[in-house]
Amino acid sequence: MAKKYTIREVAELIGLSTDAIRLYEKEGLVSPLRDPKNGYRYYGQNEIQRIMGIHLYRQLDASIAEIRNLYTATSLPEVADYFSSLISQTELAISQLQSKLKKLCFMKQHIENLQQGLYSCSIQELPTLYILYQQDFSKTLYENMKDVLTSPVFSFGNFCYTLRTNTTGTYSPHALEFTIREPMMEVCPWRDKADILPSIQGCRCLYTVITAPDLNGVEWNLQPIYTYAKEHNIVCAPQGYAFYIYSLATENIITDFYEIYLPIIE
Repeated sequence: MAKKYTIREVAELIGLSTDAIRLYEKEGLVSPLRDPKNGYRYYGQNEIQRIMGIHLYRQLDASIAEIRNLYTATSLPEVADYFSSLISQTELAISQLQSKLKKLCFMKQHIENLQQGLYSCSIQELPTLYILYQQDFSKTLYENMKDVLTSPVFSFGNFCYTLRTNTTGTYSPHALEFTIREPMMEVCPWRDKADILPSIQGCRCLYTVITAPDLNGVEWNLQPIYTYAKEHNIVCAPQGYAFYIYSLATENIITDFYEIYLPIIE
C-alpha cells in the first residue's frame, strides 16, 4: 500500500510551510487525499510531486496564475510557449531594473557633484541637453508642466533655468526648461526620439554649485565663479544654465541646490 503523508510531513520533506501548501490547495493547484474514516487530509506520491513542481516554479518567481496555466497545459509545445512568455517577462523586468539602477547611479553622482562643487569652481563638460519642455520666463508654474510632471520621463531629467547676463554684467534666470542630459537619454524611454527633440549641444563650462531658499526673485550669488573666470582669464558666453538638483529641508527652511554651467568662449 502506497504511503500517505500528513501536511506537516510533506512540509518537512520539501522545506515548505504548511500555510504555503494550504494556499496551493485553496488555489486548486493540489488536491490532497481524504481518509474516509476520519476526514483527514493526506498526500500521496502524485500530490507530493505536484507540490515539488509548484515549489520549483515559485522559486522562479512564477505567480499562482502562471503556475495554474502551466498545469493546465496538455502538450509540450504548450508548456514551451508558457516558458517563452515567462522568459520575455523576465527579460523586461531585468531591463527595467537596469534602467532603475542607472538612474540611481546618475542621481547619486549628482549628489556627489553637489558636495564637490559647493563653494568651489572648476571647468567641467556640460553634456548635450534634450529639451522636453520650454517656457520663455523663469517663474515656476507647475500647472503648465503637467505633461512633464506626469510623464514616465520625469525622473530622468532636471529643471534647467537659462541664465543671461543683465545690464550689470552678472547672470540671472531668464527662461525655464525641462531637459534630459545625454547620459540619461541612453536609458530614457524616449531615447528613440532624441533625433527629433530640440537640443543644446554640450560644451566646456565653468562649473559651481549654489544654494538658494527661493529661486523666484533671488539675485544669484555667482561672485565666486566671476572671480575664478577673471583669475584664469576665462571669458564666458552671455548665456548659461542652472540645473535644479536637490532640496534639503531643515525645520521650516527648504534649501535648493543648483548646478551652474557657464559655457566658455574658446
